[in-house]
Amino acid sequence: MLRTNLGEGRARLTLPVSTMASGFELGLTVLTLDGAQPGPRVGICAMIHGDEIEGLLILRELWRTIDAKALSGSLWLLPVANPLAMEAITRNTPVDMLDMNRLFPGQPAGWLSEQQAHVISHGFIDEIDALIDIHAGGTFPWVDYCYVVNDEAWSRAFGSELLYQPATSYPGTTATYAVSRGIPINVVEIGGGYQDQAVHVANGVRGLTNSLRLKGLLAGECERRAGQVLMRDMTVMRPRFGGLCVPRKRLEPAVQFQGRQQLADIVSPYTFETLETMVAPYERNIVVLARNYMTRIHPGDYGFMIGNAATATTYAD
Repeated sequence: MLRTNLGEGRARLTLPVSTMASGFELGLTVLTLDGAQPGPRVGICAMIHGDEIEGLLILRELWRTIDAKALSGSLWLLPVANPLAMEAITRNTPVDMLDMNRLFPGQPAGWLSEQQAHVISHGFIDEIDALIDIHAGGTFPWVDYCYVVNDEAWSRAFGSELLYQPATSYPGTTATYAVSRGIPINVVEIGGGYQDQAVHVANGVRGLTNSLRLKGLLAGECERRAGQVLMRDMTVMRPRFGGLCVPRKRLEPAVQFQGRQQLADIVSPYTFETLETMVAPYERNIVVLARNYMTRIHPGDYGFMIGNAATATTYAD
């Protein structure tokens, strides 16, 4: 690990990963900020998936505006957890085309994605007391919710209107590794698609600031958002056919609607015929992820994510 002091409690850590075939050294950059007073160490990472830029933009603004003199403890930021995927604007690591967020804690002699996951696990997650992992909808869809994993208050503190507590979790994620280490984890899904990034960045910085209050890194009381909805059932809607996704109407995250409404048509770009119509899965639906513009879509892509309002509950406080 290479450490470069930046002054005023700030430093840059370089975590080596490997040497590429080109001869270039691949490493991960961690920005650290040590506060004026002792306290816990919170880590925040982004861009495990390289097409999810909102987390990077949120961390950029947080790093620019946060003051070490107001901080108790330390903050570790990993703005780009998958540099090659970020460069290629792709969800998976281009060298091996694997989803790194299914490979934690990785292994030092595995696929490149596994090697990166190993470095993040042991050089970043093992070194912190609490973790926030920021994701987004990607190039086309728009999303807004937080997972409830092993610390409900930590997840609520970000302030998203929607929260999701699945019965089972994907294996090999940052969350499953953090849980195995007893580290509180909040997985944030915010932004993406053709939306105003400034809105997502402002909401993200506000959510992180409130989360840091909860853990005592910043002074002040952690604010509660009234009316947060906890979902327990959610359907990821993936089209069977590819082509052009043509939404029937605009849908924003947290909007609720009744009935099995038609959400979008999948249209052939060559013959203009409708190959498939995507229909809401529940009698009472909550929009979690949506496409609001005509976009290219592959078979199996994220089309929509819809929560089941019948099994969801609303927090009283």
